[in-house]
Amino acid sequence: MTKRPVESVLTTRLAFGLSFLGLLACGGTAAHPRPLPATASDGFPGQAWEAGDPSTLDWSPEALSRARRYVESVGSAAVMVVTAGKVVAAWGDTARSFSTHSVRKAFLGSLYGPYVAAGVIDTGATLASLKIGEKLTTLTGEEGRATVADLLRSRSGVYIPAAAEDQAMRDSRPVRGSHPAGTFWYYNNWDMNVAGALFRRLTNEDLFEALKRKIADPIGMQDYRPADGRYDYADYSLYPSYLFRISARDLARFGVLMLHSGRWRGTQVIPESWAKQITRVHSRTGMSGSKSGFGMMWRVTAEDAPELNIRAGMVSASGSGGQRLYVIPDLETVVVNLMNTDVRGGPRLSDAGVDSVLARILDARVAREP
Repeated sequence: MTKRPVESVLTTRLAFGLSFLGLLACGGTAAHPRPLPATASDGFPGQAWEAGDPSTLDWSPEALSRARRYVESVGSAAVMVVTAGKVVAAWGDTARSFSTHSVRKAFLGSLYGPYVAAGVIDTGATLASLKIGEKLTTLTGEEGRATVADLLRSRSGVYIPAAAEDQAMRDSRPVRGSHPAGTFWYYNNWDMNVAGALFRRLTNEDLFEALKRKIADPIGMQDYRPADGRYDYADYSLYPSYLFRISARDLARFGVLMLHSGRWRGTQVIPESWAKQITRVHSRTGMSGSKSGFGMMWRVTAEDAPELNIRAGMVSASGSGGQRLYVIPDLETVVVNLMNTDVRGGPRLSDAGVDSVLARILDARVAREP
């Protein structure tokens, strides 16, 4: 059967009450190492996103319409649901780039993979051996024993002020010296910022240019530009945060890449072993009994979450204000939620709030017959 372009397909989808605003404009696509197929196949999108029939992909159009109303009520700026490489739903401006906030960290964790495999980065190297220092203080001998892998796991045991911390991070920071290197998980911007600085030093590459060359171009991101990235320094730290912007449709492509353990069709963009290592549970987070886990710059659902209709193994990239990428292997599905955090005082979602968006969306999933 001849496949219709997404513009034609979307016209026929209006009866389902789904909005695909922003999906149609492809813009100028960056050059790719090899041409991407024009249409979706084998669970991957083509050059442009293609709409799938929700009913044939095990989604209820009516329930998706209800989810859309909820999404609009909480102020989400862009939402995408992708199953088997096709768009099930796209609401809001999916081609507009928004600040990623801490979603950036999952990109860095993934970007490390090719360089670790090539021997350019040694994750067993210690901060002392790499001569990592800091303004206004000297790292202790114990702090210097933390490794690059500890940074990626957010388990360095180095508890000092860092760029781009919010008040909650400052308030929850453990007392300095309270935990030996590698023994305790704390969501630590210092670890993430140093990991970004080490990437630049050890690879001799700009992080945002490397992201374009190693990830964005091979998977056909349409809107990402290195110029959208910036390094933000704080007066009290040598290590900046690394901030960039991304559109929902580009973030969804990254989700599809991770859904396939770093493979994009026949190309292993991120080594499979690395993709699996960074998305498995290295630490349990939160209170005792919490289902949340942390890998290497990725959050991981450590146990089944019936309230979200998902089983253990979902991974997510999380940013403040409600920026979220969910990768759900069980359902061969990726869900993206972005808020317009550029608007001062505009809508924001807590972790619980954005999880509620996910739950409403997954309520539209139709169980397959055994």
